Amino acid sequence: MDWFFRKLDTFMGGTVIAAAAIAASQAQAFLVQYVQRLGGHLDEAKAHLHNVEHGLRYQLMSDTVRQELQTEAKTRVAALQDAYHAIADANVFVKPFALLRYGDQTMLAGTWRDFVPSLSINADSVFYIILAMILGFLAYEFVKLPIVALLQEPRRRKFRKRG
Repeated sequence: MDWFFRKLDTFMGGTVIAAAAIAASQAQAFLVQYVQRLGGHLDEAKAHLHNVEHGLRYQLMSDTVRQELQTEAKTRVAALQDAYHAIADANVFVKPFALLRYGDQTMLAGTWRDFVPSLSINADSVFYIILAMILGFLAYEFVKLPIVALLQEPRRRKFRKRG
């Protein structure tokens, strides 16, 4: 019976580690897809700003209305540019936290809705997968420790007879 529990422990540990690795790889894929979506929004905002500044339709508007539209467009471009660079240019250790801090809720929801699972193999994803495997192993061992302690029989001390 002891053999069975050792094998079960190995199987459960492997399952937790694999699940953590898969989750990390998909988190990296989500991050890549979000940055692509953010880049698309940034390109669209830049095109709109260029259109407001140089488009004939906007040139025919009053200066006050055009200035207001131009200010709004510049603000949007600046906000998207800051978020894009904060996330895309962050190093591998900070990138997930940059996504949490600078991610736009609407774009995050849209990315989640359109998310396509994938396995990208680059240095960042390999790092996240290995880190998740280590953290998954540690989490499994941490959760397992009190359970094993409760199920183990107490050790009996052997006393020597003095002779």
